[in-house]
Amino acid sequence: MKQLAAGLIMGFWVAHQAVMAHDGHQHQQLSAWDVLAIAHKTLSQLTEKDAGIGRLPMSWTQVPADAVKLHKKGQGYYIVAATNAVEAKTLYLLLSEEDGAVYDVNYTGEFKKLKNQH
Repeated sequence: MKQLAAGLIMGFWVAHQAVMAHDGHQHQQLSAWDVLAIAHKTLSQLTEKDAGIGRLPMSWTQVPADAVKLHKKGQGYYIVAATNAVEAKTLYLLLSEEDGAVYDVNYTGEFKKLKNQH
């Protein structure tokens, strides 16, 4: 039920962003807090679908919010690190600074298509 409610809220937010995307309107970039919330929600979604690393084990749905941290902020993107103590792994998520879209995920934190990463 929580996932359904979160999905509906996210759907309304995405629809709102689409409505606001028109000429003459200044776009605000997401705050680090917003991006962390999106990354945390994405962990649950990745237990249901494969994003190129296989479906995550269900223990990723139990990762506490304080285990999801900003790893790096670059021009136009954020890299978020989510640590799962049960799995003893850290997953890195590459997200858009503008709309929070998840571009890529991996266990290294290195994204080959990303310029000026270091």
